[in-house]
Order: sequence, then C-alpha cells, then structure tokens
Amino acid sequence: MTDVAAAMTRATDADEAGFTLVEVIVALAMLSLGLTLVMSLLSTGLSRAGMAERLAGAVSLAQSVLTQVGPVSPLRIETREGTEPGGYRWQLAIHPYRAASAEDSRMVELYQVSVQVGWMEGQEPRSYALSTLRLGPKASRPASIAAASR
Repeated sequence: MTDVAAAMTRATDADEAGFTLVEVIVALAMLSLGLTLVMSLLSTGLSRAGMAERLAGAVSLAQSVLTQVGPVSPLRIETREGTEPGGYRWQLAIHPYRAASAEDSRMVELYQVSVQVGWMEGQEPRSYALSTLRLGPKASRPASIAAASR
C-alpha cells in the first residue's frame, strides 16, 4: 500500500470513530423531548393525586356530617352550615321526604338529609353532595308550612 492510500485509510477510520455534531444535536433533542414528556406526566399525576385527596376529604366530611344527624344532633327540619380546616364548606339540609297530610296520625316521619361540601380547586369551585333518608319523630310544622301543604 502506498503512503497516500495508507494516510487516507487512517483518516477515514478516524472520521468514523466518533459522533458528528448533527448526531449529537439530534440525540440531545430527542432526550429533551422525552424528558419533557416524562415531567409532564409526573406533573399531571401529582395534580390528579392532589385532586383525589381533596375529594376523599370532602367525601369523608360529608359522611361525618350525615352520621351526626340523629344520634348527636336532633332530626328536625333545618338547614345548617359550617366550615372545616382545609377550606371545606358544608351545608346540611333536612326536609320531610314528602308532604304529610293533616289527617296523618303517624308519630314518625321520613326525612331527606342532604349534605353538600364545597372547596376551591385552584381557581375553580368544586362540590360533592351526599343524600340519605332517615326516619324520625314527626316535626311540628310552622303555620306557614302547614297552610302551604294543604
């Protein structure tokens, strides 16, 4: 082999030994795109986990308020409100399930007990509602409600 051919062979081998600048730039672009997608997925996952945690807190609060109606607080026609730590607001409403007639002589009545819990999720208000029926003593109705049910 001549000296020129040997020098060209060595130069060609040396050029093929590493990456070109274009290959390095393309690899970095693909790596940054992949990392961006992974970070986006992690951020979305953490956000959804936080939302699920706040919803679970609202469900727990609604169940707690419903559990207190009857054993702890009397079962009567009313509406109550309250706030809890964590930014939760709740509203309890107790109403007769259906209007009783004046001739109804039963000593018990069926009540619809509803709780609505609200909180802020960033800038958007969120809420969760829970409702049940409870049997309790018949409530004496104010004259305005008794007249309206006739």
